[in-house]
Amino acid sequence: MFAAIGLLSLLGSALAGPISIGKRDDVHCGTTSDATLSDCQALVTPEIWNQVFNTGNVCHFTNPLANIYDGTALNLACHENCCVYYTNNQANPGSSLYQSSETLRQAAAGLLGCGDTSANKINGLDNLDGYAICISDGNGCGDCFDDADWAFA
Repeated sequence: MFAAIGLLSLLGSALAGPISIGKRDDVHCGTTSDATLSDCQALVTPEIWNQVFNTGNVCHFTNPLANIYDGTALNLACHENCCVYYTNNQANPGSSLYQSSETLRQAAAGLLGCGDTSANKINGLDNLDGYAICISDGNGCGDCFDDADWAFA
């Protein structure tokens, strides 16, 4: 199974191009609502990502474990039944988005290894240096960052 996950991760990397997202802190697969894997594979291609990337789509979450109520996140990009969400340790993550669109695309592509190819489903969260990226369906914002899987960076 671990070999299959590693192979899927390599496949995801090949589809999305070279990945250089820096230090990986903490990946959680299966943390939120399922998205459609093939939609997510398409979303993280540069062509689609660049068309739909938007830092103006704000959403909110509650994480009682981190004592965060009405926390702010961004729905950065959606394609069909796949969305990518972002938050950081700032009250307004959009005003302090230090990562480039390309860095965020590559971070999302790095989560493709969480996918289940036989079911065509995926969901996952990656806690990176000072921010987190989550892949889920269109209702994932609250579910991405609401529990212990998201570490307040």
